[in-house]
Amino acid sequence: MVEAMVSPSAAPFSARHAFVVQLARYAVVGGLGTAVNALIYLILRVWIDPVPANLVAVVLSTIASTEANRQFTFGGAAGHRWRNYVQNAGTMVFYAFYSSTVLLILAALVDDPGPTLEATCVAAASALGGLCRFLVMRYWVFGARGEPVEAAPDEAGGAMADARSR
Repeated sequence: MVEAMVSPSAAPFSARHAFVVQLARYAVVGGLGTAVNALIYLILRVWIDPVPANLVAVVLSTIASTEANRQFTFGGAAGHRWRNYVQNAGTMVFYAFYSSTVLLILAALVDDPGPTLEATCVAAASALGGLCRFLVMRYWVFGARGEPVEAAPDEAGGAMADARSR
């Protein structure tokens, strides 16, 4: 009875705008994941060529960012195990080819581009792939039966409890 008297605007922002909250959280994790990728890449570039350094950086940063997204963006939702494996493998394959292609094109266009320019170009190119990955994670990996996972809550605790009860 009391719930009927409460206006929808009284619900926490994260419950009313789950997609926006998840997208913002995903952007934070993605930004940090891209920074980790660039850091690993720059460290490895001291010893190895661009493409192998990129491949190692992609694998390590994808594993870390997937778990960070599961915990932070999707409120610890238990995704379907095989979908999670397929998404991880698909993400690694996509970014491996995509970012390696960016590096090869850069090398063809710029004489001796240097590791910092290489890392910057790969980071800039990852934005489109990141948006696609967010949608796959939201609707396919962590969503229940194709439904999106609700955003993790603010201090009120409502949205995360709902997502975990699925």
